[in-house]
Amino acid sequence: MQYINNGFYSYTSIPLLITFATVLHYRNMELTLWGKIKEHTRLFCHRLKYTFRNLTVHGPSYLVRKDVHFVFRFIYLVIYVQIWIIAVATIRQYYDHYQENTIRFTSRTDYLDWNTTFASVTVCEVANIEKLWKLSKRLDVYEEGKYDRFLTEIVFFGGTCYSCLSKNTNDTVISSDYSQIAATFRSSCKDLFLSCEWNGRIINCCKYFRPLQTEFGTCYSNNNKHVGGLKKMFFTTALSKKSEAGVLEISLSQDYESFIHSPEDIPFWNMEYDRRIITPYGSEATVRFSIMDVVNEPEVPLIVPEVRQCRFPDEVPASYIAFQQYSYSVCIIQCRIEAQLNLCNCTHHLSPVQYKDRYCGLEGLKCLTKHYKILRKLQVPGTNETGLDCDCLPSCTEPDYNVVSKKLVEPEFDLKVKPARFILNNIPYQRVTRQVARTTLDLVVAMGNCFGLCFGGSLLSIVEIIYYLCFKRWAFA
Repeated sequence: MQYINNGFYSYTSIPLLITFATVLHYRNMELTLWGKIKEHTRLFCHRLKYTFRNLTVHGPSYLVRKDVHFVFRFIYLVIYVQIWIIAVATIRQYYDHYQENTIRFTSRTDYLDWNTTFASVTVCEVANIEKLWKLSKRLDVYEEGKYDRFLTEIVFFGGTCYSCLSKNTNDTVISSDYSQIAATFRSSCKDLFLSCEWNGRIINCCKYFRPLQTEFGTCYSNNNKHVGGLKKMFFTTALSKKSEAGVLEISLSQDYESFIHSPEDIPFWNMEYDRRIITPYGSEATVRFSIMDVVNEPEVPLIVPEVRQCRFPDEVPASYIAFQQYSYSVCIIQCRIEAQLNLCNCTHHLSPVQYKDRYCGLEGLKCLTKHYKILRKLQVPGTNETGLDCDCLPSCTEPDYNVVSKKLVEPEFDLKVKPARFILNNIPYQRVTRQVARTTLDLVVAMGNCFGLCFGGSLLSIVEIIYYLCFKRWAFA
């Protein structure tokens, strides 16, 4: 019995001894760790005092002086902290000002040396019911006039296709390639243009007006950076003695709509109506406008677009797969395509050919028609109106166009071909220059001036602090 009891005590005491030894071990480790922390803290405090005593910056050396009473050092510390707060607030305010007011605009009037690019004029064919009727009969898709409206809405798609909702539509037409239908019914350049003149000189229309894919379908544009082939540009020189700085005159074989815009722009549904005019066949149109160019200083591209609040033509976001040049209109078109893809999982058949695999069928066109108010209209910033919310920056190089007058004379009796004239009203005598008001170097200099004014420090003072805290041997603490 005694043996059993001794064995029992021996077996129960072993775990207790192990537990006690473990607790004692961790206790010793804790004491050792705590001792190391205390030792390193003491060394760090000594190092700070040593650093403060030897720094050339004003203030820290006074705080660790033993010959100054504690009360005076405390008062000085309060003042020192207040100066730091003022310095940080000043630097923060200057930084915010740098972010918000980096760019400034000035005007130039040394116009004798300027050569101004004439505006880009884009011509788009508008619906011609008679032509649609003739072609639809020839292509066997015409049945007693039932599909005139459907073909018109397909060929000249403007955001809606109400005839797509009809149940009496030809199955052959429904299953067709809508982009191919549009291409078949639209006029070619040689069929659309009759004559063109630049400053009284006859020119080859199709050499200067190149095909351009827009939201209105295939149009023809001159002076445009997006067109392929020969990029012939029209210029007007400041040394010209003519009263009219530049005159472009065109005559077309049917109704059309003309747009005046910058060379990097593309006509889009929401373009301002004062820069566009519809000219029926036989009518005579005259548009007079003026130009104010925008010039950028070499430092402007160094500022990020979000700060300068504009983009250069070569700053095209990676998601813009269909465009090589950036402009405000390009951004709106891309925004609308993305909205159509999100809402209806397809985009209309007049979109760039890069989206051909995502063109809408009949159900897709019905979806676009359903969301017409959202997709066609742009939302005004700061309002809750229905429309596209596109965060688009303007172009840094787009000139300011001002339409001086716009006149349309319709035919009274017989229909005869009459021209449309686009006239640069006067030679530009003023330019706007975009300048960098505050560069990154200005920001650094301002911060350095504030640091030097408040603490008498410099860039070497920062190096000095790093040296004393990190590279100076701890044995000197």
